[in-house]
Amino acid sequence: MSARLFIVFLRRPGKGDRRTDPFWEFGSFGCTGCHHDNLLNPKKRHLETKDRLAFVQGGPQGCKLLLITPPVERKDHGKIKVEIRWDKLVMPFRYASPRAPVLTEPETKNTALVELGKLVNTANRSTASAKLASHFRSRCQPLDAKAAQELLRLFEGARKGAVPADFIKHYTDALPRSDCRFLTPKERQQEYDDLLEELDVPPSFARCRPKRRGC
Repeated sequence: MSARLFIVFLRRPGKGDRRTDPFWEFGSFGCTGCHHDNLLNPKKRHLETKDRLAFVQGGPQGCKLLLITPPVERKDHGKIKVEIRWDKLVMPFRYASPRAPVLTEPETKNTALVELGKLVNTANRSTASAKLASHFRSRCQPLDAKAAQELLRLFEGARKGAVPADFIKHYTDALPRSDCRFLTPKERQQEYDDLLEELDVPPSFARCRPKRRGC
């Protein structure tokens, strides 16, 4: 059975926002409790080990596909939170990269995403970006096989044509604005370690403090 693919629609941060999750540099998502009412609900088994995540970020250049993870590992921290982990060496596109796949464009239609378009167009919203956000912000179901294959082909094609400068060097590179609150790599490590400690997990992986807004 092939891995299922789930779209994770990341919220658009505001000015001065230090949105911490996903922890790209540690290959981690979910420690802040974001999506704990839907996709990462600890009482459910929506997403399992070996599934894959497609992270989508909205912004002034449209909704961009930043990363499709390798098969993930689901980590249940008791009955509190679910954390998703993957190979931390796999970095997302910079939001500003011209090679980051755009899923919604005001003037043109992405003909590589016919099946995804059919799905998204069922949402009663005025713009393509709003339709995508409406459909996937709290969705708990994987994409159907055809839509998943379309998205995978688009992403793999973009990665093959990319250069190192297209991928993030710092977590803020994945954000759609430059005036978000900046944390140093050391502070990011402390953030992640703090959260794992609060979840009674040995801090051998890295962390994050709960007084922050997640994904």
